[in-house]
Amino acid sequence: MSINATSGYTQSPLQIGAGKSSGNAQVAGASSSATPPQSGAPASEPQDTISLSAEAQFKMNGATKFSVTADSLAQAATAAKNVPGLNADAELFTPEALSAHAEWREKHTEYRGKVRSLVNQTFGLSADGNSWAAGGAALTAIKNLAEKNGLIEPEMPPAVAKMLHTTGESMWTNKSGGSTGMFDIVFTKKGAESGGNLRILFDGSMKPSVNSSPVDLKDGSTNAQSALSKIRNSALGKQLDTAGGWNPGSAANAYALTSGKNGGDAEVFGMVLTNNTDAYAKANASKILDTIYKYL
Repeated sequence: MSINATSGYTQSPLQIGAGKSSGNAQVAGASSSATPPQSGAPASEPQDTISLSAEAQFKMNGATKFSVTADSLAQAATAAKNVPGLNADAELFTPEALSAHAEWREKHTEYRGKVRSLVNQTFGLSADGNSWAAGGAALTAIKNLAEKNGLIEPEMPPAVAKMLHTTGESMWTNKSGGSTGMFDIVFTKKGAESGGNLRILFDGSMKPSVNSSPVDLKDGSTNAQSALSKIRNSALGKQLDTAGGWNPGSAANAYALTSGKNGGDAEVFGMVLTNNTDAYAKANASKILDTIYKYL
């Protein structure tokens, strides 16, 4: 289960979920059983990209809970002398800083788990059947959802921020915001179930309509051509380019979400890319966006 975040959806999204660190300061990992989509389809396994320095990434790896001992301090001091860029940082590995780091990581892990569970409940997802990712305005909505339910991110202690060479920024910093957003859902393959994924792109500056119905962008109709042209010439088009682009010949199916039933003269406020999830997308994409808009 994941949360992905980007700044105006121009970077890789940030995820919240279960996983181990692999180069970046790990917050989550998407389902490993999901099959990556073909070109033009939604990404099924976005990577977390909290922006920490290489030194911070090195120091963030390790157990969530540990005791501060003479051995652990000696190991930290040795690492500081041998890892490039860390040889001047041995004095930062104080017992107080290491203890505060362990306590903060434990609290932050619990916080991420509660946010993950809240989003699952809010959007009708399951921990064993789905992973998800959010970026831009969608992540802003998730942050607001969490805060309105009393979930406040634990603040990084100054000693820890200094040790990690950060300014103590939260996991939301430079990941949420902007008027456009994206929300991804991955469906885990189980038995006879094929699995799949979908990506919802939307422009939060435009309000969705209760009369909206998905316009199939592959059917070649006038409505489809008009809707796709509007997407390409709007903020959604820039967002779509960042996501890898799409055209009627792509493997993924795509639907425009418009402010009217016919989609011809209507404004387009969202787009859905699907991979084996058409039925779910048609039934739920507008509902998901309605929920997201409530928290913007």
